[in-house]
Amino acid sequence: MVEFLNSSNLEILNQGSKPTFCSGGRLEVIDITPGFFGLLLSITRWEVSSEPFLSDHRHILFTLQGSVPVRLIRYPKGTNWGCFREVLRDKLGRGPHMNMKNEAGLGLDIHCVQQALNSAYENNSPHRPLKRGRQSLKWTSELDSLRREVRRLFKSAEEIINRITGNSIERHSRDIGGSKKGF
Repeated sequence: MVEFLNSSNLEILNQGSKPTFCSGGRLEVIDITPGFFGLLLSITRWEVSSEPFLSDHRHILFTLQGSVPVRLIRYPKGTNWGCFREVLRDKLGRGPHMNMKNEAGLGLDIHCVQQALNSAYENNSPHRPLKRGRQSLKWTSELDSLRREVRRLFKSAEEIINRITGNSIERHSRDIGGSKKGF
Protein backbone atom coordinates (compact mmCIF):
# COMPACT_ATOMS: atom_id res chain seq x y z
CA MET A 1 0.00 0.00 0.00
CA VAL A 2 2.81 2.39 0.91
CA GLU A 3 4.52 1.74 -2.42
CA PHE A 4 1.29 2.52 -4.29
CA LEU A 5 0.74 5.76 -2.35
CA ASN A 6 4.33 6.86 -2.99
CA SER A 7 4.25 5.99 -6.68
CA SER A 8 0.93 7.84 -7.08
CA ASN A 9 2.10 10.93 -5.13
CA LEU A 10 -0.73 10.39 -2.64
CA GLU A 11 -0.68 11.25 1.06
CA ILE A 12 -2.70 9.72 3.90
CA LEU A 13 -5.02 12.47 5.11
CA ASN A 14 -6.16 10.70 8.32
CA GLN A 15 -5.81 12.67 11.56
CA GLY A 16 -5.77 11.14 15.03
CA SER A 17 -5.97 7.49 16.02
CA LYS A 18 -9.68 6.87 16.59
CA PRO A 19 -10.63 3.37 15.29
CA THR A 20 -12.33 3.25 11.90
CA PHE A 21 -13.25 -0.44 12.21
CA CYS A 22 -15.14 -1.93 15.16
CA SER A 23 -16.22 -5.57 15.23
CA GLY A 24 -16.48 -8.19 17.95
CA GLY A 25 -14.36 -6.24 20.39
CA ARG A 26 -11.73 -5.46 17.75
CA LEU A 27 -10.96 -1.77 17.36
CA GLU A 28 -8.58 -0.95 14.51
CA VAL A 29 -7.54 1.95 12.31
CA ILE A 30 -7.66 0.23 8.90
CA ASP A 31 -9.51 2.74 6.72
CA ILE A 32 -7.51 5.54 5.16
CA THR A 33 -8.34 8.72 3.29
CA PRO A 34 -5.82 9.11 0.46
CA GLY A 35 -5.37 12.45 -1.30
CA PHE A 36 -2.89 14.69 -3.04
CA PHE A 37 -0.59 16.86 -0.95
CA GLY A 38 -2.36 20.01 -2.20
CA LEU A 39 -5.53 18.85 -0.44
CA LEU A 40 -3.77 18.34 2.87
CA LEU A 41 -3.97 22.03 3.79
CA SER A 42 -7.59 22.29 2.60
CA ILE A 43 -8.97 19.50 4.80
CA THR A 44 -10.15 20.45 8.27
CA ARG A 45 -12.09 18.63 10.96
CA TRP A 46 -11.18 15.12 9.73
CA GLU A 47 -12.89 12.74 12.15
CA VAL A 48 -14.27 9.25 12.55
CA SER A 49 -18.02 9.41 13.14
CA SER A 50 -19.49 7.75 16.24
CA GLU A 51 -22.97 7.63 14.70
CA PRO A 52 -24.55 4.20 14.34
CA PHE A 53 -24.04 2.69 10.93
CA LEU A 54 -24.99 -0.69 9.49
CA SER A 55 -21.37 -1.70 8.97
CA ASP A 56 -18.27 -2.53 11.00
CA HIS A 57 -16.58 0.42 9.30
CA ARG A 58 -17.34 3.85 10.69
CA HIS A 59 -18.01 6.90 8.53
CA ILE A 60 -15.10 9.26 7.97
CA LEU A 61 -16.11 12.93 7.89
CA PHE A 62 -14.10 16.00 6.95
CA THR A 63 -14.57 19.54 5.71
CA LEU A 64 -12.91 20.76 2.54
CA GLN A 65 -11.97 24.45 2.80
CA GLY A 66 -11.65 26.73 -0.21
CA SER A 67 -11.97 25.64 -3.78
CA VAL A 68 -10.44 22.61 -5.39
CA PRO A 69 -8.90 23.26 -8.80
CA VAL A 70 -10.55 21.51 -11.70
CA ARG A 71 -8.39 18.77 -13.16
CA LEU A 72 -7.66 19.49 -16.79
CA ILE A 73 -6.82 16.92 -19.45
CA ARG A 74 -5.75 17.21 -23.08
CA TYR A 75 -8.51 16.94 -25.67
CA PRO A 76 -7.04 14.96 -28.63
CA LYS A 77 -10.05 15.53 -30.90
CA GLY A 78 -9.44 19.28 -30.71
CA THR A 79 -5.75 19.05 -31.64
CA ASN A 80 -4.54 21.28 -34.45
CA TRP A 81 -2.75 18.52 -36.38
CA GLY A 82 -1.41 20.80 -39.11
CA CYS A 83 0.36 23.00 -36.59
CA PHE A 84 1.43 19.87 -34.67
CA ARG A 85 3.23 18.55 -37.78
CA GLU A 86 4.92 21.92 -38.37
CA VAL A 87 6.19 22.21 -34.80
CA LEU A 88 7.33 18.57 -34.81
CA ARG A 89 9.18 19.03 -38.13
CA ASP A 90 10.85 22.19 -36.78
CA LYS A 91 11.89 20.59 -33.46
CA LEU A 92 13.23 17.45 -35.10
CA GLY A 93 15.09 19.54 -37.69
CA ARG A 94 16.82 21.56 -34.95
CA GLY A 95 17.59 18.52 -32.77
CA PRO A 96 20.90 16.70 -32.68
CA HIS A 97 21.81 14.68 -35.74
CA MET A 98 20.75 11.09 -35.46
CA ASN A 99 23.65 9.03 -34.12
CA MET A 100 22.42 5.47 -33.89
CA LYS A 101 25.87 3.88 -34.04
CA ASN A 102 26.02 3.12 -30.34
CA GLU A 103 23.64 2.64 -27.40
CA ALA A 104 24.27 6.07 -25.88
CA GLY A 105 23.58 7.83 -29.18
CA LEU A 106 20.39 5.83 -29.69
CA GLY A 107 19.20 6.71 -26.16
CA LEU A 108 19.83 10.43 -26.79
CA ASP A 109 17.97 10.30 -30.10
CA ILE A 110 14.97 8.55 -28.51
CA HIS A 111 14.87 11.19 -25.79
CA CYS A 112 14.96 14.02 -28.37
CA VAL A 113 12.13 12.47 -30.41
CA GLN A 114 10.00 11.97 -27.25
CA GLN A 115 10.58 15.59 -26.18
CA ALA A 116 9.68 16.87 -29.65
CA LEU A 117 6.46 14.79 -29.76
CA ASN A 118 5.40 15.87 -26.26
CA SER A 119 6.13 19.52 -26.89
CA ALA A 120 4.32 19.58 -30.25
CA TYR A 121 1.28 17.82 -28.74
CA GLU A 122 1.11 20.03 -25.64
CA ASN A 123 1.37 23.22 -27.72
CA ASN A 124 -1.41 22.19 -30.11
CA SER A 125 -3.86 20.20 -28.01
CA PRO A 126 -6.40 22.16 -25.94
CA HIS A 127 -7.23 21.45 -22.30
CA ARG A 128 -10.68 20.59 -21.05
CA PRO A 129 -12.01 19.78 -17.58
CA LEU A 130 -12.00 16.11 -16.68
CA LYS A 131 -15.57 14.86 -16.72
CA ARG A 132 -16.33 12.50 -13.92
CA GLY A 133 -18.63 9.54 -14.39
CA ARG A 134 -21.86 9.57 -12.50
CA GLN A 135 -22.06 12.61 -10.25
CA SER A 136 -22.63 12.00 -6.57
CA LEU A 137 -26.02 12.68 -5.07
CA LYS A 138 -26.62 16.01 -3.44
CA TRP A 139 -27.64 15.97 0.23
CA THR A 140 -31.24 17.15 0.39
CA SER A 141 -33.61 18.04 3.21
CA GLU A 142 -35.50 14.81 2.47
CA LEU A 143 -32.31 12.77 3.01
CA ASP A 144 -31.67 14.74 6.19
CA SER A 145 -35.11 13.93 7.58
CA LEU A 146 -34.70 10.24 6.64
CA ARG A 147 -31.34 10.20 8.42
CA ARG A 148 -32.90 11.67 11.57
CA GLU A 149 -35.71 9.10 11.43
CA VAL A 150 -33.23 6.21 11.14
CA ARG A 151 -31.24 7.56 14.09
CA ARG A 152 -34.43 7.89 16.16
CA LEU A 153 -35.48 4.31 15.31
CA PHE A 154 -32.01 3.01 16.08
CA LYS A 155 -31.99 4.69 19.49
CA SER A 156 -35.44 3.34 20.37
CA ALA A 157 -34.41 -0.17 19.27
CA GLU A 158 -31.28 0.16 21.39
CA GLU A 159 -33.36 1.19 24.43
CA ILE A 160 -35.71 -1.78 23.93
CA ILE A 161 -32.77 -4.18 23.68
CA ASN A 162 -31.23 -2.69 26.81
CA ARG A 163 -34.54 -3.04 28.68
CA ILE A 164 -34.96 -6.66 27.58
CA THR A 165 -31.40 -7.71 28.30
CA GLY A 166 -31.26 -5.58 31.44
CA ASN A 167 -34.40 -7.22 32.90
CA SER A 168 -33.22 -10.72 32.00
CA ILE A 169 -29.82 -10.05 33.58
CA GLU A 170 -31.46 -8.74 36.76
CA ARG A 171 -33.82 -11.75 36.85
CA HIS A 172 -30.87 -14.10 36.28
CA SER A 173 -28.92 -12.43 39.09
CA ARG A 174 -31.91 -12.76 41.47
CA ASP A 175 -32.37 -16.42 40.55
CA ILE A 176 -28.70 -17.17 41.14
CA GLY A 177 -28.73 -15.22 44.38
CA GLY A 178 -31.84 -17.07 45.59
CA SER A 179 -30.44 -20.47 44.69
CA LYS A 180 -27.20 -19.72 46.58
CA LYS A 181 -29.17 -18.92 49.76
CA GLY A 182 -30.76 -22.36 49.64
CA PHE A 183 -27.38 -24.09 50.11
